Amino acid sequence: MSSNIVPLRLRPHLVSFLMKEMKGVGKSFAGYKCKVLNVPAYSFIGSFLLEHLEKIDYPVKNIETFNIFLDVAATSRKRYVSKGNFYKIESLGKSFVYLPEEFVETINNIFEQQFRNSFFNFVDARVENNAPVTQAILSFIDKYDLFEANVTQIQLRQLYYRMKEEGLCFSLQNKLRRQ
Repeated sequence: MSSNIVPLRLRPHLVSFLMKEMKGVGKSFAGYKCKVLNVPAYSFIGSFLLEHLEKIDYPVKNIETFNIFLDVAATSRKRYVSKGNFYKIESLGKSFVYLPEEFVETINNIFEQQFRNSFFNFVDARVENNAPVTQAILSFIDKYDLFEANVTQIQLRQLYYRMKEEGLCFSLQNKLRRQ
């Protein structure tokens, strides 16, 4: 099965988090050596990307401005061409692709929600085992190298208490708050 490498610009703390949590391999993309994270086409993220990717005739320019690369394994996709039931099968196997800017914020928010849920569950489990909140947060920061992404213990402490008060699924019913 062929695949498409999708370059993205994600928030720095999400890159640190995803590099630790997702599997990937070193590859060359447009003459740039990078770690590429594998995303199956049948996964939630893979299907979201396949639905919104656009084909282009050349590799994306200014490759150094991207901070993460996803490898979506797919040979084709169905694309609806009208409001009816008409669709065409589009081959992506040997095409250059990119994610339009209007969907970059959405993919950032999807990964942000995963980051926040993982953070809350990590800290809450440690606190339930009698660890101080500060120590639990610092362990999370250390585990994901978040100091390099300018994430502070104070920011995460505020996030932890907000999520504890509002609940894990609060942002599913409301706008995702940025700090």
